[in-house]
Parts: sequence; structure tokens; C-alpha cells
Amino acid sequence: MPIVIVLLGWIALEAWLISRLTELVGGGWVLAWLLAAAVGGVMLIQRQGVRTISELQRATARGELPAPILLEGLVVLISGLLLILPGVISDVVALSLLLFGLRKRMAQRLGEGLAKARPDLKQPVTLEGEFRRTGDARSGIDKHR
Repeated sequence: MPIVIVLLGWIALEAWLISRLTELVGGGWVLAWLLAAAVGGVMLIQRQGVRTISELQRATARGELPAPILLEGLVVLISGLLLILPGVISDVVALSLLLFGLRKRMAQRLGEGLAKARPDLKQPVTLEGEFRRTGDARSGIDKHR
């Protein structure tokens, strides 16, 4: 129930701010801002999707855990969705997440919160040691038989 009240308050505040801005600068400028923000949000989501997939592939090829990449992609996705929503406050929050270095901090906090909420999930483990290649991986022939 409290989240419904917060959302209704947010919507009312956004509507009031849009109406005040319309009175101050004119409806055309406000409409242009809202359309530009929505188009920017859609483009951001598309671009981030492609970037996240390519970064995931690179991280897994290096043998790294891709969780931070996914969490940063999630923060950018949320920013894009906030840009698509009509409103001044949502645009300011979205731009703050994107521009002021909050993306990495927010992703880190999300990861820490997830680790606390789900301690049963496996954490990355680093094993130290030496290895020796015993076969030729390209031909599938083991040289040391």
C-alpha cells in the first residue's frame, strides 16, 4: 500500500511540474523535451543492450564473473525507462544515474544487497597455482600418452 501512495504522489508531482513548466516556457518546448527524452531513453536501452551482450561475451571469454556488467546494464536500463516516462523528476533521476558516476556505485550497492539477500548464491573464487598444457587443443591429440 505505501508504494501505491508514493507512486501516486510521484505522478501528481510530475503532472504539476509539467503544467508549471508549460506555463513558464510554453507547451511546445515541454512537449519537445518530453519527446526528446523518450527517444533518448529508447536509444539508450537499445545501445546498452548491445553493449552489455558484447561485454558479457568478452568477460566470459576471459573467465570473469559477468555480474558487475549485468548490474551496470540494469542501472542503465532503469535510467532509460525513467527517460521514457514523461516527467521532469524522472528525467533528472535518470540523467543523474548516467552522468554523475552513480551507475557504478548503484551497481555495486545492488550487488551487495543481492549478496546479503541471497547468501546461498556462489561468490567468485580465485584459485592460485600453476598449470601445464598436456595436449594440443586444436587437434585433440594428447602428446603425453
